[in-house]
Amino acid sequence: MSRRFGKLPPLTALEGFEAAARLKSFSLAAEELNITQSAVSHQIRSLEEFFGLSLFNRVGRSVEPTVAGLDFLETSGRLLDMLARGKRRLNYYHRPGSVVFGTTSALASKWLLPRYRALQEWFPEVQLWLYTSNEIYELDLQEVDLAIWYGSGDWSGLESVKLFNDRLTPLYAPQYFQQRPAIHQAADLYGYPLLHDERPDDWFSWFRQLGFNEHDKVEGSVFNDPGLLLESAAAGQGVALGSLVLAANMLAQGQLLQPLNDTLVTHDAYYLSYDSSQPMRPAVEKVKQWLLREAETFSASQGWADTESPAA
Repeated sequence: MSRRFGKLPPLTALEGFEAAARLKSFSLAAEELNITQSAVSHQIRSLEEFFGLSLFNRVGRSVEPTVAGLDFLETSGRLLDMLARGKRRLNYYHRPGSVVFGTTSALASKWLLPRYRALQEWFPEVQLWLYTSNEIYELDLQEVDLAIWYGSGDWSGLESVKLFNDRLTPLYAPQYFQQRPAIHQAADLYGYPLLHDERPDDWFSWFRQLGFNEHDKVEGSVFNDPGLLLESAAAGQGVALGSLVLAANMLAQGQLLQPLNDTLVTHDAYYLSYDSSQPMRPAVEKVKQWLLREAETFSASQGWADTESPAA
């Protein structure tokens, strides 16, 4: 019976070859892999004997991959990368309840962590890990199982399930502004310092939606973190065009007040994203289903559920 993959090259030699071809040096490859230079030379020689081809041009002490060597460098690099990913995935089986969430610090602190107790009560064995970043990244490189990202939902190679759009509206702490007229209508906001974050849906968009097209200048402090924007507003530093997703607890606790009912529905939305090409561990699948239900419950509590129920 023939072998499924045919006769393969000596796999133990791949690391030495890949490092030497990438670094163009046997000695640097040996230093990187913490082995001797002669061991690297032996690994490469075993590959050259297997293929019957020279993989390097040796000129004095320097080496350059041949055309064949460059071709095999691409193959070996992909293979080693896949093996490294597979090894990382197996690490989680030592901790069967572990689930790594990746999201922004704002969503983690304002929306996800306040729900962590409910998750623990429903799934006592869960060990939630949080990786926070405002950037979009490769999930496997950060060992992230489930990411909650804000954007278009179109991220290459990932399955993305919409949780909900955000709603933006003026939010502030009125006790700090007792010497100013109360906010009863949009025009009253021009007597207050306005706070901004870096979303494309901004104060200009909110005012234009209400027909205030004559205003072409809106000044005030700018934050790249929408969570800090809310903290600034709660500290009396101005009125934020704040997220009702992130501010839900602060509103319930009286740290912030929503003076107007007018809201701006964001073009972008929060999405649950994951790599559907990889098998999902049972703990991750369980937390995924919990999160989808939690998002649906939250949307319903805000009166958004009719148009934005996440699909499993």
